[in-house]
Amino acid sequence: MNLHYAPALYDLADRLADNIGPFLGVHWRMENVPVQNLAWCAASLVSVLHGLLKDDVTGENLRHVWLATDYPYVSLADADGAGFMSDKNGDGDRDEGDGRRERSPARHGTPKSSTFKVLTPEHDDAIAVLREAFQPGGDLDAWKLSDLSEQLRRYPYVEGRVGIDEELLGDSGVHGILDKLVVVQSQVFVGGSKECSKVSSFSKQVVEARRTLFEADQGGIDIHNVIEYFGEW
Repeated sequence: MNLHYAPALYDLADRLADNIGPFLGVHWRMENVPVQNLAWCAASLVSVLHGLLKDDVTGENLRHVWLATDYPYVSLADADGAGFMSDKNGDGDRDEGDGRRERSPARHGTPKSSTFKVLTPEHDDAIAVLREAFQPGGDLDAWKLSDLSEQLRRYPYVEGRVGIDEELLGDSGVHGILDKLVVVQSQVFVGGSKECSKVSSFSKQVVEARRTLFEADQGGIDIHNVIEYFGEW
């Protein structure tokens, strides 16, 4: 990969990618996306994921989806219930019969972007649409949605083991680098169209690195595609 960072970051990214096993990577940069687009973009992302994961070729052996996003939750796992309907009538589902949609709890943790300042209920609801698809009964309930913060907690990381201290691991810039180095290794990669995701150097670098690996069939990584876009009109 033609991405130049500290060897310890490559080492940790490799360990995280290996730990989660074959996976699909998603990059969704929500900053500056018109809020009126977000609901449709989220639905499009779910549809694209469904098609790729259900496919016998692209979805073979994939059980995890890694989400790299600037949405500022410290972990998707910590945001349980974010934007979901509560099962208030006790019928085992979360539908309109359960009442109004509950908003996300207060956002917390290290911001994932130093420039993404204005967050709206539409951003919360868009992420909720994606997360709901992975809940029991959802279109993607056979797969697990995860992110970097969750995997850093789950991975048996010991300070000093890979030469990165915990304070540095809390830095949003380091998170961005690790996300990039991990999703480059995904078997399948999905990114947003210009209507649904801010154009960034992140996606460009990931696509260039994946194209090199895909065309050269090198690096020991089983890559099924370079990039598939969601949110194309």
